[in-house]
Amino acid sequence: MKTSLASKADGHNARLIFKVSLFLCALLSTAAARGLHAQDRIRIGISTASLGFLPTVVAERKGFYAKHGLGTEHVLIACAIATNALLSEDLDYAVCTGPGISGAIKGLPIKLIMTTQDKLGYLLLVKPNVQTLTDLRSKTVGISTFGSQAYLTTVTLFRRAGMEPGKDVNLLPAGDNAARLAAMDAGKIDASILSSPFDIFGAKRGYKVLLWSRDQVPLTQNAIVVTDKKLKQSSDQVKRTIKGSIEALKFIREHQEESVAIASKWLRMDLVTARAAFENYLPCYSADGSLTDQALRDLIQYEPRSGHG
Repeated sequence: MKTSLASKADGHNARLIFKVSLFLCALLSTAAARGLHAQDRIRIGISTASLGFLPTVVAERKGFYAKHGLGTEHVLIACAIATNALLSEDLDYAVCTGPGISGAIKGLPIKLIMTTQDKLGYLLLVKPNVQTLTDLRSKTVGISTFGSQAYLTTVTLFRRAGMEPGKDVNLLPAGDNAARLAAMDAGKIDASILSSPFDIFGAKRGYKVLLWSRDQVPLTQNAIVVTDKKLKQSSDQVKRTIKGSIEALKFIREHQEESVAIASKWLRMDLVTARAAFENYLPCYSADGSLTDQALRDLIQYEPRSGHG
C-alpha cells in the first residue's frame, strides 16, 4: 500500500513540476496582448524586515519596478497566511516559499514564478554547550510559525540527523527573528533557526552558530508566489514584476556597497553590522531568479506532509 501511495504522489508531483515549467516558459517567452499600464499598484507580502527580502526592496527603492510601470507597497504579513491573502486579493504577490509549495501541492490555485534566493539564508543559533544537532534531543527549538520555511528547514535539518521533530525535539512557534532571540534569552527555547544579523546579535549574548542551512539543506528560499487568477488576468504585470525583480538581483551583486546602504537604512541598522550580515547573505541570492525543475523537486521532497512534522 505504501508503495502504491508513493507512486501516486510521485506522479502528482511530476505533473505539478511539468505544469509549472510549461507556465514559466510561456510567461517569459510570450508578450502579453495588453499594453503597459502607467504605475500599476502592486502589494508585495513579506513576513519580516530582513535581508532575505532585500531584493524586492531594492527593486522598489532603485526604481526597477517603476521602470516597468509598477508602483509598489510592501506589506508585512505572516508567511503562514500569505497565501490566503493572495487568494482574497489583499496581496498581489507574496515572497513565501513554504506555504507556496504546500498550497500548490494541495491544489490551491497559486504558482511559484521565480526565486530571489538559490540557497537558504538561515543559521542555527545555539547555546554554547551545544556541539552537535543531537545535543538538542529533548530540547526546544524556536521557529517562526508552523508551515513557514524556517519551520520546513528546521524539520529537514533534524530529520537528516535522525531525529523526528515533535518526538525527539520540541518545536515552539516564537515569532520573528527578534522574538526568537528574546525567547532564547528568557530560557524558553534552547536554539532557533534565524537569519543574519541575528548571528551577530546572538554572539554578543554568548550564543554561537552551530551551522548554516545553505551548507546542509539544498532548498531555494523566498520564491515569489501569485494566484492563477493574477496570471490569467494580469500576465503582463507579472512579467514586468519578474523583470524588475531580476534587475534588482543583478544590482545587488554588482553594487554591493550601495545595496548594503539600502539594507542599513531599511533595517535601521548600522553600516558595519549591515555589511557583515549582507556578506553572509550574498552567496544565497539568486543570480537570475530561475526556479528550476530540480529546485521544485527538492521543495516537494522536503515539504512536510504529516501534521506539524
